[in-house]
Amino acid sequence: MSPPTHVPASHARQVTTDEELTLQGEFGWAVYDVQRLIGRIFDRRMREIGLTRAQGRVLAVLRRDDGQTQTAIADRLDMERAPLGKLVDRLEEAGFVTRCIDEGDRRVKRVFLTDKISQVAPHMQAVGEQIFDLALAGLSEDELEQTTDLLLRIKTNLMSHEAGEPEK
Repeated sequence: MSPPTHVPASHARQVTTDEELTLQGEFGWAVYDVQRLIGRIFDRRMREIGLTRAQGRVLAVLRRDDGQTQTAIADRLDMERAPLGKLVDRLEEAGFVTRCIDEGDRRVKRVFLTDKISQVAPHMQAVGEQIFDLALAGLSEDELEQTTDLLLRIKTNLMSHEAGEPEK
């Protein structure tokens, strides 16, 4: 079987291969693809209320644990501090968050949600529920519980490994 004509010859083996991925490889791609697809759908739906996915993620982190430092939020979202600072700037300008000096250390600022979150929180919640209803369609409660338990075990394995690695 020859490769399609629109594919460069250098990519033909990748496109035409009949080799199967290992089970681990399939798992890795499936996790990546699920996260990517959920993110794309969430991004489109967040634009309906004038927020980006990144801004929505910051708001979601603060809804779970309000009053975090920007460093803690950046760590939680696996972001660098400078881009997170710009996101927080935009959220503050829009009235969704406010920065306050930490009572214990005046050099530290904490980020708090404002009452304006109540204008978008129901929509964010509904979007999340709709996306997960779509994603989890056809799964039984037992399958969902088992999948969640397995992913949490994988997360624990990775966090334990990461905690044991020396800083670079």
